[in-house]
Amino acid sequence: MTEYIFNDTPVYKLSRTDDPETSRDAAGEVSSGKMLALVYSEVVKAGDNGITTKEIRAIHPHLPYSSITARPTQLEADGKIYYLGDRRERCRVIRATEEI
Repeated sequence: MTEYIFNDTPVYKLSRTDDPETSRDAAGEVSSGKMLALVYSEVVKAGDNGITTKEIRAIHPHLPYSSITARPTQLEADGKIYYLGDRRERCRVIRATEEI
């Protein structure tokens, strides 16, 4: 498997144009690459059974809700995860496209 590089999201994508300057500054401090890596690693660990964002949040209760739930969209766009359409506890089950 090739190594997946988790690049940080550009700052302009992390805040709205009408946000206060302090919010834009805070967005610049976020390391979305670390959150992508964390979510992706949990998906890979889950194997064929898959995992939901709710289950990932239970593993990492100290992290904000949006830090977990926002990442699958980027991972799916990058082709790293997929959905078969099944659900657990009303959440979509996420699976990795390839194993590490």
